[in-house]
Amino acid sequence: MTSNVLAANVVNVVATDYAFDMPATLPAGLTTMRFANKGKELHHLYFVKVALGKTSKDIMAWFKAGGPPPQWMKPVGGPNASAGITEFTSTLEAGDYVAFCVIPSPDGAPHVMKGMTKDIKVTPSTNKSPEPKPTVTLTLKDYDFAFDKPLTAGRHVIAVKNSGPQPHEFFMAKLLPGKTPMDMAKFAEKPAGAPPGIPFGGITDILPGQTVYLTVDIPAGEFAFICFDPDAKDGKPHLAHGMIKQISVK
Repeated sequence: MTSNVLAANVVNVVATDYAFDMPATLPAGLTTMRFANKGKELHHLYFVKVALGKTSKDIMAWFKAGGPPPQWMKPVGGPNASAGITEFTSTLEAGDYVAFCVIPSPDGAPHVMKGMTKDIKVTPSTNKSPEPKPTVTLTLKDYDFAFDKPLTAGRHVIAVKNSGPQPHEFFMAKLLPGKTPMDMAKFAEKPAGAPPGIPFGGITDILPGQTVYLTVDIPAGEFAFICFDPDAKDGKPHLAHGMIKQISVK
């Protein structure tokens, strides 16, 4: 799959068990991450901008200590887990970033705790490329997925907007016959046995008011859309508040 976003700086990212193969330095501006998973487990790229002096070691320390996300860390979105290539596009500001994966292994440990992190420096750039023109818009809110028009089979550039008061993500998967979105959610949280669907990507966390883009070839079928983010009020995943949906693609 070649990028539909011609003006973007294209960065190839390969995930393995448990590392990212990607450049340590990127130019600021419109950026498309072409994400491929070569590992045996599901992986995504959770990308955050961090305060000056903070690194992946601080991310690891936060995970070990637990608690709410630190103020020095700002999620900016990234490609979610897919069985194929995920193309995620956003505009990056100059600064320090950390890429990591929070998907759990069958033993329950998130991959970040197995060392799946990478420090990234985004350098100043004169790239002022305009954002891509979407074919469909998906709005994330507390607690729903709302498309501006029916999602159809074919190639799409999906503009993903967060209109909620807290961070949101989405993971999408094509369901196998007889399987439900909740089957897919349970498998993603504890990957044991045969998967109930085929991962088709999505995006990792974006903040309220943020817009990013996902380029994806979508076949006809039944799809699960799920947000696993913990709720700011009770800590339960957003899917427990109803942010899990089955969508028919024709």
